[in-house]
This record gives sequence, structure tokens and C-alpha cells, in this order.
Amino acid sequence: MAKAKSKATIRVSAGAGGMVQVEDRRFEAGDWPIRFVVPKDQADTWLRYLSTECSRRGWSCRAISQLEARENSGSITVNRGKAGKAQLAVVWERKRDGPMKVRAQSVGEPEFPLAELHGLFEEVNELCRSSATEYFYHRGQLHYDGLAWRGELWLDDTLRLGPPTQQYERALCGPRVVLVDALVEGIDRLDSNFVFDRELRELSIFLSVVMGKAVRPPEQGQTWTYTPGTIDCEVRSFGYLEPENPQQMPAPGACPSMPLRPVERPDFSERGIDGSTHEQTLPADVTDLWVAYRALTPDQRRDFLQATAKWQEALFHWQERSTLSYALMVIACEALKPSSPQFRNHNIYQIVEALLDKASTERLKEQERWFRSQDVRNAHLHRGEFRGSEFLQVTMMSSYQDPTFDQAHRELALITQAAIIEWLRRSGVFTMPVLERKKNLRHWVKKHALILVPALMIAGLVVGTVLGLILA
Repeated sequence: MAKAKSKATIRVSAGAGGMVQVEDRRFEAGDWPIRFVVPKDQADTWLRYLSTECSRRGWSCRAISQLEARENSGSITVNRGKAGKAQLAVVWERKRDGPMKVRAQSVGEPEFPLAELHGLFEEVNELCRSSATEYFYHRGQLHYDGLAWRGELWLDDTLRLGPPTQQYERALCGPRVVLVDALVEGIDRLDSNFVFDRELRELSIFLSVVMGKAVRPPEQGQTWTYTPGTIDCEVRSFGYLEPENPQQMPAPGACPSMPLRPVERPDFSERGIDGSTHEQTLPADVTDLWVAYRALTPDQRRDFLQATAKWQEALFHWQERSTLSYALMVIACEALKPSSPQFRNHNIYQIVEALLDKASTERLKEQERWFRSQDVRNAHLHRGEFRGSEFLQVTMMSSYQDPTFDQAHRELALITQAAIIEWLRRSGVFTMPVLERKKNLRHWVKKHALILVPALMIAGLVVGTVLGLILA
């Protein structure tokens, strides 16, 4: 679609109680004395550096953009100060995966000094070229259900997991909070907010794998609440408010260390709560796994997050949507295989065998006596079929119940978690077993199609010629 002016009128706060219209200056004529091209590798961050530099100078910006599949473009009006000060118009456009073209000129009266105009863009371009960043302190939360988080754990020098000031003490297990203190690298404070939000979501996925629990960022919203033993109900916001909010990273040793338990990989040890501990523990290799995660290349990290996001979703749906949970675990395992076309037909069994061992594959098959993992996935995702007890009346007095699916669900969870952790330990480098497929007529025809089609055409011509001579 060609560039076009917006039909909507957009207004933003003028900072003094009024509103001001956002101008689209992409179609304005003029000399545009500033013109340059931002290289492709810098184009993603250039606008953020412009915004940061304007904020540092006390200038405000208002912008409008047009986003299309093949090309993005936009217009930014920079206000150099209060009303009556010079304004700057910046217009940019960028095609998919290409460099960004920028042009700028002074608008309105008085005129923006040209020397100051050049100085602004020289500073922005230099900051962008050097990828200049700063570290900013942030504190956030992660939530899960289970034993209390009572100790601190430093995953590295810039990331600390600590206990909340308040704990739920009415039961051994319950809603829990982990405080996350981090030094986040960003272009400015606003940019670091987005970076921290992304890192918090990645950390929740990482801990979901390591802990085997559904760890999630805080949810926002309201719900009906009541006090047990009364009939009083009211709508309240849900969440945890931490009374202590420091302005810098806490010092190591501010509270007891997180208990770490010995572990052997793959870990198929029995899980559960035996009453011997009242707090959450983590495997002893948790920091090694975090170091391995941080060392992944961008492509490897994307592959890891694609698989582990499905594992996290499977834990979210464990109780009420057991078939969906099962299908998501299958997807998580199969997302671990290499993306090359030669591995397209490899399924969960070959992946588990490659990452763990053949015995683990046999353990899973032993539990899946009446079904196969990929069949459950396909039947549920394509036809909505249930294999668990969703929407079925379950009673302790039933004369017969088949525990097969629930047993397989638990076994698949252990194997999926172990496979993901082993993939991380190997940084995604492993050898898939050779897939031996039974040859059939369809496969043979497909393989020899380039020879078979011309041969059949020639044979048809011969037969047609012979029949024509006979019938003539």
C-alpha cells in the first residue's frame, strides 16, 4: 500500500492542560537540508536513540507512523521547548529488512538553528553506532504456587532472586512470590523498562523448567473476594505489594541463601512434599543452567523459548485441561528438534532418544499403552477430542476408572522437563537418530517422478501410434 495520510485526527497533551494535534509531515515540501541513511544493523534502534537524546535536552516529541508489511514510515515533530520555540520535523521510511532513510528540516517560526540541527543528528548517529547503553536497577516479581521462597539466589552478578517480606503462612503450600532484583542494560530508563519486562518473562519460563512449576509474571486485574466464615464479598485488585523497595541492588548475604539439592541429569527422582522441609529448593546446577542459557546465540535462544513457552503453558493447564496440557508437552518436545527439512518427520520418541536415551523412550511408550503422544496431540488440536477427564463426572465411588492417561501425563512431564534441560546443557547441539521409513509404492513413485513421468508419456505415444496403425 502506498503512503497515505491518516484520516483520523490525533491529539496529545500539550503539557499545560491543553491538547495539540499530531502532524503528519511526510508529504510536506521543503528543502529538507538534513538527509542521510541509517544502516540496516542500526535501523532498529535509531529512533530510540533520537527519543533519548531529545529527552536529555528537555525536548518533547510527538509522532505518527504508517505500518505496512513491505514498508514502514513515520513523522516526528520535535518541540525544542515551550510554545513559540523552534520545532523540528523528522521524517523516516524503511522497507522490510532494509536501511532507514531519514530527512529533517525546521518548521514554524522561529527557525531551528541549522548548526544545532546538525549537532543533534551527529550525536544521535554516534550513540547509535556505538550502541551506547547504561545499567538501570529494577525490582519485579514472579509468582507460583507451592512451598515458600525463603532464601536468596544470585544467578549472576546482575540478577538476584530473593524472598518477599510477607509470606503466606496459613498452609504449607500456597500462592508464593519471588522478588527479582536486576541491573538492566538499556538506552535510557524507559528503554530499560521494556528490556526488564522481556527478561522477567524469559526468567519465568526458565524457572518453570528448572522448578517444574508454573512460574509466571504478576497478573493485573480485579476479582470478587470473600473472607471465610462470613458472607461479606467485595471486588479487590489481586497481587502482592512489597513494602520494601530499595533504589539499588541489595548486597549479597542480605538474607539466607536458597537451599540447593543435589541432582543427577537426567533427573527422574520422585517429586512431592514429604513434610521434611517448609521452603522451596532448587537443583544445585541452577546457576550453571542459567549461564548456559545466557550463552545461547539469538537463534538458539529463540528455539529454547519456543519450546519452553509451550512447557510453561502445559503447566498452566495441568489440572482443568489435561489433554491440552499433554498436547502442549508433546509440542514442547518436538520443538527441540533441528529445523532442517530432513528432521521434519521425526517425532517425540526420536527426540527423547537423542537427548536422553532409549530407556526413556521406552518408559514413555510403556505408559502410553492405548495411545501415542502425537495421536493425542493431533486428535485434540485438530478435532478437539479429550483423552483426560475434562467435563466428566469423577467420583471416588466409581466402580472403575482408567488411570492410564494420568499416569502417562505425569511420565511425559518428567521426560519433557528432562529433555529441555538436556537440550540446554548441550546448547541445542545433539545428533538425531536416522529415521528409517518403510518404502511403499507412493514413496517410490515420488522419488522417481522425474524419470517416470517422461517414460509414461513416451509409452503413451508408442501405444497410441501402434493402436492407430492397427485401427487404420
